[in-house]
Order: sequence, then C-alpha cells, then structure tokens
Amino acid sequence: MNRENKRLKLKSETLLTILLTLCVNSFNLQGQNIETLPKPSIKQLQWQQMETIAFVHFSINTFTDKEWGYGNESPELFNPTNLDCRQWVKICKDAGMKGVILTAKHHDGFCLWPSKYTEYSVKNSPWKNGTGDLVREFADACKEFDMKMGLYLSPWDCNHPDYGKPEYNEYFKNQLEELLSNYGEVFEIWFDGANGGRGYYGTDKLHTRTIDKDYYNWSEFESVVKALQPNCIIHGGKIADIRWVGNEEGFAGETHWSTMLTSDKFDKNIPVKDQLNVGHENGTRWFPSETDVSIRPGWYYHDSENHKIKSLPKLLDIYYESVGRNSLLLLNLSPDKRGRIFTADSLRLLEWRKQLDLDFNENLIDGNASLIADSKEIFKNASDGNFQTYWKGDSEQPSFNIEFGEEKTFNRLLLQEFIAEGQRVKHFTVKGYTDNKWINIAQGTTIGYKRILRFSEVKASKIRIIIDESLAVPLISEVAVYNAPLVLSAPKIERNQSGLVNIISPDKSGKIFYTVDGSEPNNNSIEYTQPFLHDGDFTIKAIVINGDTKGEIAEKRFGLSKKAWKVIGDKNEFPKLFDGLSKTTWIANEQDLKSIIIDFGEQISISELQYLPDQSRGNVGIALDYKIMISKDRKKWKEVESGEFSNIRNNPIRQLITFKKNKKARYLKFTTKNIADGQSKLGIAEFDVF
Repeated sequence: MNRENKRLKLKSETLLTILLTLCVNSFNLQGQNIETLPKPSIKQLQWQQMETIAFVHFSINTFTDKEWGYGNESPELFNPTNLDCRQWVKICKDAGMKGVILTAKHHDGFCLWPSKYTEYSVKNSPWKNGTGDLVREFADACKEFDMKMGLYLSPWDCNHPDYGKPEYNEYFKNQLEELLSNYGEVFEIWFDGANGGRGYYGTDKLHTRTIDKDYYNWSEFESVVKALQPNCIIHGGKIADIRWVGNEEGFAGETHWSTMLTSDKFDKNIPVKDQLNVGHENGTRWFPSETDVSIRPGWYYHDSENHKIKSLPKLLDIYYESVGRNSLLLLNLSPDKRGRIFTADSLRLLEWRKQLDLDFNENLIDGNASLIADSKEIFKNASDGNFQTYWKGDSEQPSFNIEFGEEKTFNRLLLQEFIAEGQRVKHFTVKGYTDNKWINIAQGTTIGYKRILRFSEVKASKIRIIIDESLAVPLISEVAVYNAPLVLSAPKIERNQSGLVNIISPDKSGKIFYTVDGSEPNNNSIEYTQPFLHDGDFTIKAIVINGDTKGEIAEKRFGLSKKAWKVIGDKNEFPKLFDGLSKTTWIANEQDLKSIIIDFGEQISISELQYLPDQSRGNVGIALDYKIMISKDRKKWKEVESGEFSNIRNNPIRQLITFKKNKKARYLKFTTKNIADGQSKLGIAEFDVF
C-alpha cells in the first residue's frame, strides 16, 4: 500500500471512530448521569487498543555497564560493532507488539541522533565515523515493519551545563522539535520523572543543580508536541495523557480504574504510587496507565544478567497483571554492545508470544453456545470480536448466561467494557453450572478496557456473570472463555536461619525434584516431600514436573550459615533479616537509623554480599547508596566498598556487592546516607554473605 493510500485509510478509520463515538453519545442510558463519567479521547482509545508495546534502552550506558550515567562518559565509548535496528523491531513485531519506544536521550544527556544543539551525541563517537543517526535507522526499521514509533527524551540531563537554569528549557524544546520534526509519525513521547541532583559536577551548592517542582516549561513542551505530532500520546510531566502504573515490576492493581483525580485531590494518607496503581473510582479525568517493566533485572544490557532473563511464567504473569487488568504493557528490551538483542532475550520473547497465542487459541463461546441476558438487547454484540459493538444491560446490576450446550473445561474468562463511554463496572461475580448446581468460580472488581481472570480448571455447562455494582449501566463489548494450557512456574526455594530448606510449587500441582550439587534436576533426582536441613555455601536447583509437563528450573545460591548471626542492638533471637523470607523485612528500631551492624559470631572470610530491599508494596527503608565497613573487634573499622544502587527505588531487586578481594571479619557495618522517599529508617528484607 503506498503512502497516500495509507493516509486515506488512516483518515477513514479515524472518521469511523468519531462517528461511532458520536452515535454512542446520543444514547439515553440509565443510571448515573453519564455526562459526569470521564471518557477517553480518540488517541487515548487507540493507544489502549495497542495492548502491548516495547521499550528499547540502548545508549552509552550499554558500554559503561551502568544503569544511570553521570554525563561525563566520553562519546568515544559509544561504538556498537553490529548495530541492527531492524532486528530489534522485527523481534518486537514477531512477539505481537504494536509499537516500539527508543531511548533517544537518557539522563546522562548522550543523544542517539546528531543533534545540532550539543556535541554530546553520536556525531562525536567512532560509530560510523561520526556520521551515524541511530534514531533515523530506528525510524526506518519501524516503517519497514509497519510498527508505530515512540521516542524517550529525558528532561534530566547530567551533561548539559545549563541544566537547572532557564536556558536549559529552550535547549530541551529545541531537541524535542528535532525529534518530532525529522523522523516521521511518533505515537508516544516519553518524558521520564527522574530529575535533578546527580552528575559528575560534584555535590557543592553550585553544582548539585537541583530543580524546583515548576522548573520545566511544560506548557511550551506541550505546544511543541501538539503542533508537530497532534496524535502523539504524552507520558510524563504535567501534560501527560497517560500515567505511570506506580512500579517497574510489571503489575497493575487488581482494582484498576482508568480515571484519576487531579494531583491536588490525591489522598495524602496513601502513597502516590499506590494511588497510581489503583486509580480513582471518582476520578474526574481519563488517565489510563502504562505498565513499564524490563525483561531483565535492569533496563540496560549487562553481561552479568544474561542468566536473569524473566522466565516464561513470570512474563505470563506480567501480561495477565497488566493487559489483563486494564493497563497497557510496555516491555523493555536491552540491546548488547554489538547493538543487537541478545539471543536468549529474543527467544524468551517469542516463546512468550507463542504461549499467549495458545492461551487464547480457541474461544469456547462458539456457534453452538447460547448467550442469554436479562436485557432484551441482542447479546451477540458481546461475542462478535468487534470492540465497537456491545451489549447494554437493562440496569446497573444486570447478569447474563453463557450456555455451552455441553460440559466444557475452562480456566480463563475475558471481559471488556466499551470504554468509549467510560469505565463503569465496580464488581462482578462469576458462577458455573456443574452437577446440577451453581458454584462460585471467581469474582473481580473493575473491568475497563480488558480484564482477564485466571483460575483453576472448571468443568461446567453454563457460566453466569453477575454485575454486582457499577457506576452506570454496563456496556460489555466482549466476553470470551478459554482453556489455557498448563504452564508450570519455577518452584520457590527458601532456607531459614537454622538451615531448614523449604521448596514450594506456586501452582500447587505436580511433583518437585531437586539437587544440591549444582546439577540439573529431573524426575530421577531427589523428590521433595518435606523441609530438610542443609547448611553451608551451596546451590539448590529444583523443578516441578506434572506428567509430561515440566516447569522451569529454579536456582538459589545460599551463603554462609546464619545460625550464630546477630544484629547488634536487636533483641530478637532470629531477626527477620536472617529468616530467609523475602516477604518479611527487618526495620531499624530507632528514628534516623541508617546503618546496621551484624555480628557473625566468629571471624569469617567474605567475598561478596547481597542486599534485598523491602519487597512490600510500601517499600520501607530502601537504601539508595551504601558504605561497607568491617571489623574484627568493633573497635577498629575499615571501609571496603561504597557506591550507589542505580534505579533501586523503582526496581527494588536483589543487589550484589562484590569485594575486590576476600576480606576477613567478625563484624560488618552496612550504612546508607540516603533512604528512598525521604524515610528515616533503614529496611532490609534479606542480607546474605558469600
């Protein structure tokens, strides 16, 4: 299809959407005054229907093994040996993604295009002798594979000398104009929320370069976007069309509203990120969420993370807990120093798409099924695969039945609301008819654009869906029932302070087999039947097997025994710090306590340690930086390591601190200067020494 025909097709599709929306707006619906319900704009609606898109983090950080650069890294370090944006985009296309967002400029300020406003860009790198334009190659690849293109432009710039001054706003606007003028249509522009304070300039008052909350000229930035890319979705800043989901772990709240109050109306007793994760039932604006998460622990490529790619069950969880909870999934890929997606990452992504296709391969509501509703409306509109058609209930608490005509086995239920007229459903119940009686299968709260419930296999001849509560008469655009194949999750391996090992199957199905010598487990290995004692520095590998179905192998390394370990000043015999459970957290018992001293009970040799921050939704006491000191007698202390944890606030994963050489000590002091969110007490879920 040539460019002109594509343009005409896009215009006709947009006109059709407008006409359908106008027609729906003319309906006289019952219930709450529908004029008070926030509704999506056309571009917000089209954006939500993309469902899954990709992030690509690639920049000078890739070559320095950092997550956040300082802005003083030489452009000469940027030199991919086999860059191929086509490979990135094709993998995303094959994985079912609808668009890709590239980090054109991250916090360090290095630009992947030859910006005429700075020398800190690819034009001063060895790559293509300074003649390359990575954004251009990326844009061309998106066009070739008919993928929507998005760009990330960090407002924070550690390199630019005017950052923190009024002049920087003009610089940022100029770069925004460059990106939105020269590379074709942009479906989303991403402004990150991390800002100010850090860089290679130092920490004195002159060079800390902190900014006030109104530093950026967001109204001018918005004018640029609207003038150059009127159909572009904006993420971030005070001009956003969409919101961050409140975490970088890949989940939206089980209750998830696409509506929000203005920021001045937020509940001051609830953390902002928790409100972003759930939304506001009484929200006054349509502000849908985007769930950003990386396929690896970090956002940029690191050799050390090649074995830490998220498992297939974990990626499935992320899909069901984002797209399946009324959010849009933004899944990050990290090209390596060659400029290519690592093989294991791409294979995992394609495996994920293949499994999702299997999960939703056959809708059991077929031509033989009957759909019966309390309303006299024609219910077939809710099962025709067309989002623009819908079934309208006859009240705010309607119900409907799906009758298969015979007993069917299923474990998934998909529901969609016609959100062009707002989000309405607050709570619903699902029942199944089996053995001549109705049984409860599941229940849920919000639906929104899409809600997918997962539950254990059920055999039933009928399903009844009851809308228990809604803001206005529900409009259901789609109902589907599936029986997804069994995918076994990797087991969870835990060891308490006494050395008792516990292995748990999250799926509560199949048998668990394990090894303690590092070998790969199979059905001939030791079968786990009950917790067992095992001490020392060793690695357990375990797998769940159910018939011919095998799960992924779980692997957990355990460090030195914690039997004799104590926290100086803590009266608990077995503090939560050493209980082996990531879900429990040790919290300092004094205000402003930002350090901890551990007594190992005897002198031991240490080569590395692991710090796991609090894993609860509250994320209590997360250390942003660290200093490690050791002692043999608690009188003389020696500093052995110090540094900071990049991006740990938004991605609170296990942190590994490796010593330059082995150290002997009886006492270890862990200190932080800065705790996330301005909190005063240090919190640690787990602390391990190897």
